[in-house]
Amino acid sequence: MKKNTTELGKYICEARTSKGISQRQLAKLSNMDCAEVSRIEAGKRQKPNVLFLKGIAEALNLSLVKLMELAGYNDIDINWGMVATERRSYKDYQDELDTYVKFYYDVLNDIEERRKNALECKNICTDLIDRIENPDIYKKEITMDEVKDALKEMTRIMRPNLEKLDKSKYPKTDPALLRKSVLIDIDEYKQKHNTNK
Repeated sequence: MKKNTTELGKYICEARTSKGISQRQLAKLSNMDCAEVSRIEAGKRQKPNVLFLKGIAEALNLSLVKLMELAGYNDIDINWGMVATERRSYKDYQDELDTYVKFYYDVLNDIEERRKNALECKNICTDLIDRIENPDIYKKEITMDEVKDALKEMTRIMRPNLEKLDKSKYPKTDPALLRKSVLIDIDEYKQKHNTNK
């Protein structure tokens, strides 16, 4: 536990100093006492309150999940202890969104590569059909060896299109964001703010 809180203090201190923020400024930005920031950074606070950690995470644009892990919170505390909005910082949501955006562009690139392969095969087919239907234009009939070679080339080109998407590249979904309580919170928010979208 001491090791975790020391790592937590060091991590927060490094993030704070890299942004040129004093402990007093961080305390003000995260709505807490300056002495509490000092205790956390010095490793004297064994397991800071999640609300303090969230304030620090928001002020320094850090992952609240990472801060909770460094503070020694377990998986149940991090993913199931309370509503997700209290256990995730803006950075956590941004990281989640970034993984989906990257995955989206990777899938688009993969689709584009598969499309190029299909177009290349279509061109080979069109050429074969043209040579079979119009031997007089080419001044000779196409041979079976030429047809066989063209079909082999098409098989080689299409092979990547038959591969499954690599599931290891799928975005990692934050388990806390899948909970039913998150959906209830969203519904409650819509009702409070009369947003029926």
